[in-house]
Amino acid sequence: MDENTSSSSEVKPETRLHKSMRGALRWTLVALVAFGLGALLIAFGLFFPARQRLDKATIDLEQANATITGNAALQKNLDSATLHMAVLSALSDVRAASLGVATGDYAGARLSLTQASAALDALSGLQGTDQKDVLTAMQHSAALALTDMKTDLKSAQPELDQLTKNLVQLENNLFPNP
Repeated sequence: MDENTSSSSEVKPETRLHKSMRGALRWTLVALVAFGLGALLIAFGLFFPARQRLDKATIDLEQANATITGNAALQKNLDSATLHMAVLSALSDVRAASLGVATGDYAGARLSLTQASAALDALSGLQGTDQKDVLTAMQHSAALALTDMKTDLKSAQPELDQLTKNLVQLENNLFPNP
């Protein structure tokens, strides 16, 4: 039995260095766990909600940009429709003036040609600078037709025919048929 007792007593007592290292290791583990928990708390409490708000704001911004782009396309379509309406209005008035000349209706022809001149003025304000010369020539033709009507109603017909031809050509240039 002496041998058994001596073997179990061979375990060396723990030194101060081992005790302090074990204590330091425990505190280091506690500090790492606390740091890890703090990092998780910050991630779940601050980062992820902020990331979600950022993602939502990005989606909202994309939707707003799509709406703006859609509105710009709608505005472009509206401008095009307004321009087309002005061209057709001027053409309609010139044709009505031509009909008035053909039927001998001086008052109707004069009124329609005056309305055509107003439509050409409106068209000039809508159209870009590349068509200004053409529109100026058409306005001049309308004024000349009004002057010709005063002397002889039938003498305005060639100017009205040219004006009709020019307006049809302008419409075909601006709005080609597919």
